Amino acid sequence: MSWTYIVAWLLPVATGAAVYLAVSPRRVAGWRLSAAGYGFLLGMLLAAIFTSIAAYSDTSRATVNAGICLLVALALAAAMAWRRRNEGEIAAAVEGIALANWQRAVITGLLASLVVRAAIAAREIWLRPLYPWDAWSAWAVKPKAWFLLGHYVPFVSLPDWLRAAGDSYTEVAWHYPDALAWLEVWFASGAGGWVEPLINLLWLGLWVALLLGHYGQWRALSVSRARALVFVYALGSLPLLSVHTALAGYMDMWVSAAIGFGVLSWMRWLRDRERSQLTIALVCAAALPWLKMEGWVWAICLLAAIGFGMLPIRLRRRMAIGGALLFVVLFPLGGLHFLSVHAGVINPDGSVAMPVIGPLALVLNLQWQSGALKGSIETLFAQPNWHLLWWLTPAIVVWRWRELVAHDWLRLPAALLLICATLLLVLFLFTEASAWAQSFTAINRLVLQLVPAWMTVLVMLLRDVHWPEPASDTVPSRDLRSDTA
Repeated sequence: MSWTYIVAWLLPVATGAAVYLAVSPRRVAGWRLSAAGYGFLLGMLLAAIFTSIAAYSDTSRATVNAGICLLVALALAAAMAWRRRNEGEIAAAVEGIALANWQRAVITGLLASLVVRAAIAAREIWLRPLYPWDAWSAWAVKPKAWFLLGHYVPFVSLPDWLRAAGDSYTEVAWHYPDALAWLEVWFASGAGGWVEPLINLLWLGLWVALLLGHYGQWRALSVSRARALVFVYALGSLPLLSVHTALAGYMDMWVSAAIGFGVLSWMRWLRDRERSQLTIALVCAAALPWLKMEGWVWAICLLAAIGFGMLPIRLRRRMAIGGALLFVVLFPLGGLHFLSVHAGVINPDGSVAMPVIGPLALVLNLQWQSGALKGSIETLFAQPNWHLLWWLTPAIVVWRWRELVAHDWLRLPAALLLICATLLLVLFLFTEASAWAQSFTAINRLVLQLVPAWMTVLVMLLRDVHWPEPASDTVPSRDLRSDTA
């Protein structure tokens, strides 16, 4: 392992953390871990951006050429963070009641199991080449070609490739966003070659960053340390999240991190009106289209929700009622099909091809797909992908519905995720994408994209539920008002 590979890891994370601290200087509980988690995502996005610019004609030296840009960004962000270090107030950490020794032992065991899980995932990544189908057949084709060729070449559709006389390539996923491609070029350059285990360790880093960022933000949102650690275990132990870590190569974890971090920052703005967190939420939303195609849909939903949250409450209620009535009335009457006609083309089979981005089109066939409902229910409630998450979710919502109704900063993100879930149901139950539900493929990956954000809603619903009274062996809690870990 060379020093350039170590730099390829440390430089983006340091830059991203500095950017986060420069934008959000407020020192609340968990701010260090928030900076580490968000810093990983922001830094890797910056590395991808600078690699796409500085390593365009020489991908083998991406770590050097793009690294200079990152160093400049790190210096500027660090200087701004240092200058603003005294602007943010130091808030006291929120603690629950003292824990019994057995409760401390349980939490320690849960965290130890996450460490073991990370070690197993690292071993899986280290001992196998790029394995998942879409990873090597779609996502890794462009970066591998660019790196082995030594320079960028355009990827175009098959008809355009057949007509083109110049230097171009084609593949089935030629239109996919390029953020991951340039990030893999960055790490391949740092590793000194296309060494897939060294590149794929990136997913283990993202898993750790996802947990750190959520823990830090949950603490900032007044969740006690013990409770936040328990929910970190609940998130980190989800089987499908572990699979996407160990079988690295998919983009869904990156989308889930961007959505999860965006919702967390938006929630902090809704509750405390921290403008810096609103800025970070907008950055996360803006990054989504560069990560994956459906990122456009999630970005529009998140940006629309943020704008909706800025409106007066009376206007919000009118818009929500009107939108719900419009959907309920028009959908059974084929209104969505009718509205789509104005922006698309009706195919002979009755489907509607709607232009999305340039030559790309979204084909909708809004007809009930009978087999998809069974596949969706089995995916969420019968398969071992989510533990008991979807069994517990309705019980928690029913139990804590007063919390959901009482807090605007919790109600709005929950409504956003409900709309996103509705879009997924429409996609899988009323379009030809139902095949993905019946085969248990894309439905799992798309649900994964929303799970960290939904976990945040559940954490907020349960943050004030009291622990059982401790036994006589309770260790008194110390004063942690100055402890912001």
